[in-house]
Amino acid sequence: MVFCTSAKEARGFLVFEDAKPYCPPYNAPMRIGEFSDIVFRLTNSAIEARPGEHQRAQIEILRDAIKFDAAWWGWSNLSGGRNRLINTGTLGLPQSFESAVRAVLHLDPLVKHGRNLAVFGRTVDVENDDLPEDYKHCLEAFQIGSILNGHCRLQGETQFNFFLSLYTRSGGQKLSNDDTRDFRLILRHIEQNLSLSLRAELRSLAPENGEAAFVSVGGAIVRSTRGFLNQLEQNGLNRSQISEILADLSFGQRRWRGDKLLLDARAYRRDLILVRLAPHDVLAQLSKEERNVADLLALGHTMREIAQKREVSHNTVRNQVASIYRKTGVKNRTMLLSQTRLGQK
Repeated sequence: MVFCTSAKEARGFLVFEDAKPYCPPYNAPMRIGEFSDIVFRLTNSAIEARPGEHQRAQIEILRDAIKFDAAWWGWSNLSGGRNRLINTGTLGLPQSFESAVRAVLHLDPLVKHGRNLAVFGRTVDVENDDLPEDYKHCLEAFQIGSILNGHCRLQGETQFNFFLSLYTRSGGQKLSNDDTRDFRLILRHIEQNLSLSLRAELRSLAPENGEAAFVSVGGAIVRSTRGFLNQLEQNGLNRSQISEILADLSFGQRRWRGDKLLLDARAYRRDLILVRLAPHDVLAQLSKEERNVADLLALGHTMREIAQKREVSHNTVRNQVASIYRKTGVKNRTMLLSQTRLGQK
């Protein structure tokens, strides 16, 4: 399998249907004016487009600075000896590419050398550089001649990096040191504008007066609105408890309810879960009859007094009180008053 070289050959292979094969002349190092224009276009795309559309647009914008035949990008988190990749995308590559490369990713020397650097970029000549045999064979199978690989740390409360790999085909123009220099300059702007796009998306998905976050399978926060962690910590949760809650939500639990906060989770895209945080009124779960009983409890009435006042049986009130305690997560009248605004003017 080879890189797509024509619109006919590209059909059915490109992830983005309207992406076009691109074989321009390889140009000179980027000038300041060109760099400023690229940064402006990246920012404009991040503001106007949804994250998926922006990811596609930023790769096309990058082609005005660096000439390449194909690309692969996403977010990575190297922990516990495992490199977890999420929210990935490809351009100009066969569908089988990603699974094949993931199988030999542990042999990639760029991953080992650059993982601890804030911004990293390096070229590889597949034919002439000393590479692990299995890794080299994988690249040659897709007729990759040179690679420009880089990553930068995502800013904020996250353990993930943004990675981007550019490829040229075997027998074509190789990626150069000038390309590496331009790549490093642009890479941080690509990450910042991707984060800008994602935060705007999160804000639009967050509930009214609430917060939101994208988390990976396992519960690691990838991106979040600014108040997401603060709200959880103000609810009395420490970082370990937050990690455990988010992990449970990422593995299939759809809702977590605290004293004042409610978290709900749903799949956003492959390997990425949207967690929405909303202020939680424990009394909102009560029926109208249960709320009336709760108000009377707050005023100090006994269950027998409430039954007489409401002209129902004592057993009916007792069952309603049990339901109130169960729904609000309390065990007695004192806890009910302390965790609600009942009895307060």
